[in-house]
Amino acid sequence: MFGSESDDETDTDTGWAAVDSPTEKTLTGVVMTVAGPVAVGGSGNVIARFEDSWEVVIDGGPAARRNKLTDVDVSDDGKSVWFCGSSGALGRYDIPTRQKYDYSAPKEKTSTWETVAVAGEAGDERLYAANGSGEVMDATVDGEGCATFGDVVKPGSGSTITALSFGNGNCYAIDTSGNVFLTDGEEWTDIGIRNAQVNFFDVAAHDGAVFVAAGGGLVYRYDRPCRNWTPVQAGEGLLRAIDVTDERDIVVGAGGNAFEQRPKEVWKPVETTVEVVLHDVALGETDVAVGEAGTVIERS
Repeated sequence: MFGSESDDETDTDTGWAAVDSPTEKTLTGVVMTVAGPVAVGGSGNVIARFEDSWEVVIDGGPAARRNKLTDVDVSDDGKSVWFCGSSGALGRYDIPTRQKYDYSAPKEKTSTWETVAVAGEAGDERLYAANGSGEVMDATVDGEGCATFGDVVKPGSGSTITALSFGNGNCYAIDTSGNVFLTDGEEWTDIGIRNAQVNFFDVAAHDGAVFVAAGGGLVYRYDRPCRNWTPVQAGEGLLRAIDVTDERDIVVGAGGNAFEQRPKEVWKPVETTVEVVLHDVALGETDVAVGEAGTVIERS
């Protein structure tokens, strides 16, 4: 979160290690819940490690049609996991009761939901889901778990929205045309990024700043008070996912690449022990990253 340039020194004492996975399907997203990490991916698989080992908790997705799941997010209290995917797949997994709920194809929308973002506590969630046509749909959830879906809008020109993130009282979106948008629940506003000329893959908002993981090893940082974007060379290759906390920031991507930054330090490459594409990462008491062929790596 401090935006320093990277150096060439690799931290080999990182503790990352591959663990047994219950699936060989590509895993596209991972989040931390009150019970442990949850990941989603191909064939509608939802896997979790609530105790010592990973297991499949949902086989076939929200509608039991084995639609690929593309993204996952969790409520602020870590009790309500939302996931989305192809053919309009949209579902929720309640951590305390271990029950699945299906909300697929809201308002007849059956195209792929590329990404989902959630804010609020379980039973009082606000969420956005976005698709490959650049459309965003919002929804609210009541204490009975009933979802009310709002209007479908296009923040931009219709380019695919690849990631959403809540933070700083707003929801942020990025698309494949190099745009970043924000909304406070009313209108969407375009906030950059000018002349980026690289693909955007993930967005994370934290502590007054916004970060975009991009191609070419770049991380863009948006400083809200100045309304200014700063590119930082965090590493190399495609950076497909970013997670940001007070203690450390991390990006992961192609070839098992990972780069980390700690307060008042530069970005450094870290050894992950794998060479597959890593699609997502979540920081917690045990850090977790997931990727191709069901890969799961962990660091305590």
